[in-house]
Amino acid sequence: MKLRTFWVTLFILGMMHVALALPVSAQSEAQHTERYLQSIAGDQALLVDFLTRMPKGGDLHHHLTGAVYAESYIDYAVEDGDCIDRASLRIVAPPCDPERGTVPATQALDDFVFRNRVIDAWSIRDFVPSADDPDVRRHFFATFGKFDLVTNGHWGEMLAEVVARAGQQHEVYLETMLTPDQGAALGLVQAVPWTPDFGQLRARFDAAGMSAVVASARRNLDLAEAKMRRVLGCGSAVADPGCGVVLRYQNQVLRALSPEQVFAQMLAGFELGTVDPRVVAVNLVQSQDEYHALQDFALQMRMLDYLHRVYPRVHISLHAGELTPGEVPPAELYGSHIRDSIEIGHAERIGHGLDIAYERDAPALLAEMARRHILVEDCLFSHEVVRGMRGRDNVLPIYLRAHVPVALATDDEAIVRSELTWYFKRAVEGYHVDYFTLKGMVRDSLDHAFLPGRGLWRRPEQFVAVPECGESPLQRSPRSAACRAFLAHSERAALEWREEVEFARFERRASGGLSQREAHRSRVSAGSKSPRGSSTDSSYSYNCVVASRDASAGTYEHVCRQR
Repeated sequence: MKLRTFWVTLFILGMMHVALALPVSAQSEAQHTERYLQSIAGDQALLVDFLTRMPKGGDLHHHLTGAVYAESYIDYAVEDGDCIDRASLRIVAPPCDPERGTVPATQALDDFVFRNRVIDAWSIRDFVPSADDPDVRRHFFATFGKFDLVTNGHWGEMLAEVVARAGQQHEVYLETMLTPDQGAALGLVQAVPWTPDFGQLRARFDAAGMSAVVASARRNLDLAEAKMRRVLGCGSAVADPGCGVVLRYQNQVLRALSPEQVFAQMLAGFELGTVDPRVVAVNLVQSQDEYHALQDFALQMRMLDYLHRVYPRVHISLHAGELTPGEVPPAELYGSHIRDSIEIGHAERIGHGLDIAYERDAPALLAEMARRHILVEDCLFSHEVVRGMRGRDNVLPIYLRAHVPVALATDDEAIVRSELTWYFKRAVEGYHVDYFTLKGMVRDSLDHAFLPGRGLWRRPEQFVAVPECGESPLQRSPRSAACRAFLAHSERAALEWREEVEFARFERRASGGLSQREAHRSRVSAGSKSPRGSSTDSSYSYNCVVASRDASAGTYEHVCRQR
C-alpha cells in the first residue's frame, strides 16, 4: 500500500519531573512505556492489565442514565415495588396485573429467561435485528424509555455506581449529563406564551418561577450526593476509590421538544450553572435526527448565542454532527452542524462529531478547531458498535491527523455494555494508537475539563508546565512554594498535577515490566521480538517514530506513517 505521511504533534513529558529540562531517565521511562505497550499489544491479559492501570484523566461525555447497568435498574424497580410489562419490557407503576401482562419486577430476579430478555431490552447486549427491532441505533435510543420510571428516585445509587467504576479504572474526573431539576422547568411552559424575543421570553420564565426551579435542582443534587457518599463510605476507613473522583454535572436539554420547552430547559441550566459550581455546562441531548432537533437547529443555536451572552461563565459542550450518510437527507448531512455549534452556539467541546467529512469546507473547519483548541469527545467504542463506524469510517484518525484535541469518552457505557478501558483498548487494537497519543488524550481530557483556574500547561496541547511548576519534581505536594501556591488557586491545575504524579508511578511500573519482558525474551530466544498484535482494521495501522526532539523543552514530535 502506498504510504501516506501525516504529522501528529504530541509533546511528551517524562514522568519524574514536569520541568523545562527533563532528565534522560525520565524521558526513557516514557519511551520504555511505549515500547512495553507495543510488546504486549497481542497479549490480551497484559494489554487489559496495562490499560486498566493506566491513568485515564476524565470522562467528559457521559450520560448518567445510560451509564447505569440494567441489572441496577432491575434492583431499583424491585425496591420500589414496580412492575414490568412483559410485552414492551418497560417498567410501569403498580399494581401489577399478570392477566394484563404486567408482572412484579421481582420476576426479573429469579426467572433467568425473563431477566435476560429485560437486560437485552435495556441495553444493546446480544442485539439481533428483527422485523420489530431492525436497527441497533434505534434499539439504543429506545432503551431509555424502558427504565425511565426509576431513574429520578435513585440518583444517589446511580452516581455511586458510575464514580466507583471510574475510580476502579483510574479516572480522576467525571462530567455527567443529567436533568438537575428533574423536569421542573418544563412545568413552567404552560404559563409562558412563546415569543421569538429571547429577552422577553427569559423575563416571562423568571416571573413564572424559574428561581424556584433552580433551588429545587440544587436540592436534588444535594440529596443525590449525600446518598452517593453514604453508599461509597466516603470519609470512612473503607472508602471506595470513587470517593476520590471529582464529579461535576452538565445540565442536559432535551432538544427534540418544542422551542419554548427547549428554551425553558436551557434557561434553567444557565441560571443553575451561574449559582452552583457543581453544574459546569449546558448540553443538548437526544438523537440529532429527531424532527425538532433538525427543524429547529438554527433556532436552538440562536438561543444558545443569546444565553451565552447573558451568562458567559457557564460552559457549553454540544452533541454535534451525530449524523451518518443515509440516516438523513443529504442537505441535513451537509448542514454544518459542527461548525454552527462552535461559531453560533459557542461550543467549547464537541461530542461525537461523526459527520465532519461532510461539513462545509471540512479542512478549514478542522483547522479552525485545532487553532481554537475545540476538543472532540470521541466515544470510539460506542461509534463502532452503535453506528458501525469502523476502520476508514471512524472519525478518530481524521481528528488526530488535523491536530484537533481529542479525549476518549464513554457516552452511555452501560447501554453499550462497556467501560472506558475498553475504549482505550479499541484505540490501540483497532487504530494502533500509541502510548504517547493515549497520554496526550488523557492530558487533554483534564486540560479541557470545565474546572476553574488556569491549566498546568503553558499552552494547550503542548504539555510544557507553567513557570511556577516547571522545575518542581513530581510528588504529591510540590517542593516549590510557587508551585504549591499556583495549584492552591487552580482546581484544574491541581487535578492535572495529581494526574502527572500518577503517570510517573505508572511509567516506572511499565518500565520495570519492559525490562523483565526483554530479559525473559533474550533468555528464551536470543533477541527475538514479539510481533505487534494484528487487527482487522489494518488500514489504520500507525507506525509512530520519534522524528525530532527538544530536550530543553521536553517535547517530542512524532511522525505517524499509515501502513
